[in-house]
Amino acid sequence: MNASLNRIFFFAGLALMEASTAYAQRDQSGFIIPNDTLKLSLPAQRYIYIPENGFTFFEVPNGDFKGKILPGPPLHLRSDPEVDSLLSATITGAYIRPQLLDRDNFFETFDDRYYLSFSKQQDGYLFILDNSYQGWARVDDIVQKGFRLVYWIEFYGETKGRMIHPREKTASILLSPYADAQEIGVADELYCEIITTGKCEGPYCTVKITQFKNPYDPAKTKEENILKKYKGWMRIIDDEGKPLVAHYSQGT
Repeated sequence: MNASLNRIFFFAGLALMEASTAYAQRDQSGFIIPNDTLKLSLPAQRYIYIPENGFTFFEVPNGDFKGKILPGPPLHLRSDPEVDSLLSATITGAYIRPQLLDRDNFFETFDDRYYLSFSKQQDGYLFILDNSYQGWARVDDIVQKGFRLVYWIEFYGETKGRMIHPREKTASILLSPYADAQEIGVADELYCEIITTGKCEGPYCTVKITQFKNPYDPAKTKEENILKKYKGWMRIIDDEGKPLVAHYSQGT
């Protein structure tokens, strides 16, 4: 009897650990967007979404001020006709001269909409800017300015009907949302259409796969080129909460 109870507690403990790990993965990285109220007063496209008074960041969580990210180009570039003021951001700080912040530091959703991304979360702070200017932005400050956090699993997996593709050339499609689950297919970046259903468990989400024939015959219709359709589980984020998939940013 005791041995049976021990086994039950052991497996229950493992399940709790897996659930805790999945939650930790989920809220580690993503991007920062205006909340629903603020969004109404901002352009719907061709814009970098940063508050008027910018995002402040620090050397470490609860540490010294390091800099700010502000909307628009720095003062010395505002009259430059080659600089798009709506698609520009300035970084400046205690030891950082005002300069354009490369757009690679932002995440594009659709139609030239850019948002500041973060790769880690710790003690109420977000780790931003994976370059020499990297630092930590305070979550409470971000929320007070009318912004909120979107995690990768939310954007890529929990939104129904989104077309995605693996960042690598292929991705395993599983029977259930577990690493040791049976593989029921392999989604190819070139010959598969992958559509999210909005259902997720841990780092996995269900997807609908339309697999096309290889080679694809351009003389036939899209339907005639379909090899098979099926549904399964696809891993959306890695152990650090970073995305394993991408989307088509223009017109999706």
